[in-house]
Amino acid sequence: MHIVVCVKHVLDSTEIRVDKKTGDLVLRGIPAKINDYDKNAIEEAVKIKKACGGEISLVSIGPREAVKTLKSALAMGADNAYLLSLPPRQALDTRQTALVLGRMIKKLGSVDMVLCGEVSEDGYNSQTGARLAQRLGLPQVSYVTKLTCDGTGYEAQRTLEDVVETVKGDFPVVFTVNSGINVPHLPTAIQILKVRMNRIQEWKPGDIGLEDQALSASAVKMLSYEIPTQERKNIILDGPAEEVAGKLWECLQKEAV
Repeated sequence: MHIVVCVKHVLDSTEIRVDKKTGDLVLRGIPAKINDYDKNAIEEAVKIKKACGGEISLVSIGPREAVKTLKSALAMGADNAYLLSLPPRQALDTRQTALVLGRMIKKLGSVDMVLCGEVSEDGYNSQTGARLAQRLGLPQVSYVTKLTCDGTGYEAQRTLEDVVETVKGDFPVVFTVNSGINVPHLPTAIQILKVRMNRIQEWKPGDIGLEDQALSASAVKMLSYEIPTQERKNIILDGPAEEVAGKLWECLQKEAV
């Protein structure tokens, strides 16, 4: 069984700040890592490989420094990784991302299963998995929180807002997994250092049959960023507990809380 996992190289979203004067993101000096939801996808791929055998390939798009991210991903239990190198500041929309990932996966040959994180920390649009499935001409199962397979078919549970669906089918297929599917086992620094660079292959757009201009015109452009403002009235109520409780109730009614 050949399992492909899509891995995104992202900046640590907890460290990102917005310049209040310019409205731009302050990105300098922020560490990068594997997208958290993609860690769940890798963990699930490793679990399936142990149960059914096979090979795990990682595909990623990003700058040259994304090699460090892929080394961490390989140390989690994947076999090989492929990076489509782009300039550090070049951003792709979900249409372009699905196009590139689709070409990369097709270049790998026969694939039984594609695993993606449900969302990326920097975009949260949940579009890439569905667009990728369309590019590959494969069925897609989204919001997966439980997955089992026997080598010939799969059974997946999708956790939606008010219902849990069970889906059964045959390979090949694209899954987008939720963070509730497992708890990733993160590699140690020593395990990451032991990953050999020859397990990571770098490609350029031409290697997958794309011209540079196909990735230069994004259909979506981010115009600005704003920090939500919160206003607090800081009302302090003094007095006996019963009296304060009554005053609090009156305040809550006035605010329609």
